[in-house]
This record gives sequence, C-alpha cells and structure tokens, in this order.
Amino acid sequence: MSKHGTLARTKAARFWTVVQGQVKDLLATAQRLGDPATHEAATQRLYELAPALGKAARQFHRELSVEFNPISPPPGSRLEILVTCDGNGAGMEAVQELVALAPALPAGLNVRAFRPPMPPQVIEASEVEVAGKKVKLADMRYSATPSAQHPGRFDILCWAPWQAVTPDDRGNPGSVVAMLALGHGVGEERLLAKVGEVRIELTFQPAAQGLRSWELIPLLDQASA
Repeated sequence: MSKHGTLARTKAARFWTVVQGQVKDLLATAQRLGDPATHEAATQRLYELAPALGKAARQFHRELSVEFNPISPPPGSRLEILVTCDGNGAGMEAVQELVALAPALPAGLNVRAFRPPMPPQVIEASEVEVAGKKVKLADMRYSATPSAQHPGRFDILCWAPWQAVTPDDRGNPGSVVAMLALGHGVGEERLLAKVGEVRIELTFQPAAQGLRSWELIPLLDQASA
C-alpha cells in the first residue's frame, strides 16, 4: 500500500465516513458509561457498534479491526476508538496509516493506533479460566534481554504457572495466556515493535523471580532511547 497515496486516502476516507456516521451514538454511549445504572447496557452497545466499524476497517486492510477503550481514555476524552491489527505484524503499517489519515473528531472522542497497555490495577484483577482452573494474569512473570537475532528488540522469557497451558497453545505450552498478559502489560505497539522471540518455562507455583508484564515497559523503551 502506497503510504498516503491516492488509493490509501480514498479507502481511509470511506472508513472515517462510517465512523463519523456513528459519532452521535458513540458519544451518547460514552456518556452512559459513567453512570453505574447504565454502564452495563452502554458496554453492550459498544460491543454492538464495533463489528460494523471493524468491517469498514478491513476494507482498508484485511488484518484491521476496531475496538473501544472506555477504561483509560486520554484526558478530555470520554471514549477512545482503537484501530488494531490484533498483534499481527502484517497489519502494523496499515494501522499507523489509517490513524494518520483520521479527520478531526468531535470533542469527547479520540482515536488511537493499537491497543494501549492496560492499567496495572486492571491486570492485577484479571483472571482467565483454563480447563476449569483460574489463572491470574499478574502471576505471569517475565525477563527481557537484548535480542541477538532481532536488533532493537528484546527476547522475552516468561515463567508461567502450569495451569496456564491451553489446547490452543502453539509451539510453547502456556503461550496463549503468556502473550495475553504480555500484550495487556506493554500494549500492542510495543509487542509488535520491541519484542523478538518469546520462550516459556512452566512452574508449579507462581514464580517469585521476574517482572510483571507492565514492569517491562521501561526496559523495552530503552531500545528507542
């Protein structure tokens, strides 16, 4: 895709036209998020709105989708629109380009490229259930070393409790939960741009060594310093 070429601009304009057609609904939904009495219904409404925007984003690039960030929007914003490639590097440049071509949005709405890191307190409270057993995402521990094979990136070692092993793991047992916690902690963009290889060691008890996922951010950002 030619960066900001005529075709890219035309396809981006179509996507943002769809977004602008949902602005009134998005702002009203964001307003209801702040009221405990309507928060659940408003969250459900966001789930209903996302597929149409995701379909429009895939017309720009097949790997893209759209989500919302009602947890930690930037100051002055009620709701953040997230353009994501779901951690697939093939869509990374397309995410950046589509967001770069965004028009000005009404006050209260913000657009962001990639899923941001989740607040540590959210990760600490998050669990996933695997084969009837609950695994706390904060129990995953990590270390990072400069990658010899991928300059500018860090290879990651994850200590994961054995309960984190799922039938969907590919390659390394525990990889699905390990990558979920890592992405939540460092955010999608760092995951794509700063992480090289990921290895996993299973433990019988939550590991005492290593860092929690969000504690990797200062280390990963050293590569840009």
